[in-house]
Amino acid sequence: MDSLAPSLLVAAPPLGDPNFDRSVVLLAAHGPDGAFGWVINGRELMTLAELLVRADITDHLVEVGGNVRAGGPVSPEQVWLLYKSEDRFEGIEGQFEVGNAIMASASRRVLEAIAAGTPPGSLVGLAGYAGWAPLQLENEIRVGAWLPIDLEPSIVFDVPRDRVWERCYAAVGASPIAFATRTVGSA
Repeated sequence: MDSLAPSLLVAAPPLGDPNFDRSVVLLAAHGPDGAFGWVINGRELMTLAELLVRADITDHLVEVGGNVRAGGPVSPEQVWLLYKSEDRFEGIEGQFEVGNAIMASASRRVLEAIAAGTPPGSLVGLAGYAGWAPLQLENEIRVGAWLPIDLEPSIVFDVPRDRVWERCYAAVGASPIAFATRTVGSA
């Protein structure tokens, strides 16, 4: 199978795993060694301003909009930041491009730049990530657990968290019920 990254993975209803029920994953990497991404519509954990205080970057709440959401069950203590490529922080290592429009970083230096007053226009914080072993994601897609769709940065940055899942289905002209398992003749 060709690489699915970058793309969005939309959970089929009902997925059966509470970590991923009604979730949408921004798939950042996919290959023979497995896959890696973030749940972009996870529950909100704290504001980005609170994160800067908790990470000992500043001792007071600074003016920065946005929230940190649950990004996946793996390494929930690690916070990733997503922002538009046009807002890349020059001279700071530890940033990588996801597709051609989204940057990702877990760099403390990026958090320091934000606290110093240079927050990107669009910023999403994600605690933890989702990971798959080799061939695990392919098998989950084969059994209908995930619907891969094209990456639309507007879904990541502009759609309210509680509307992301439905918006992804609408983007492909489908309804979640179309992917629910049904057996003819059963109620």
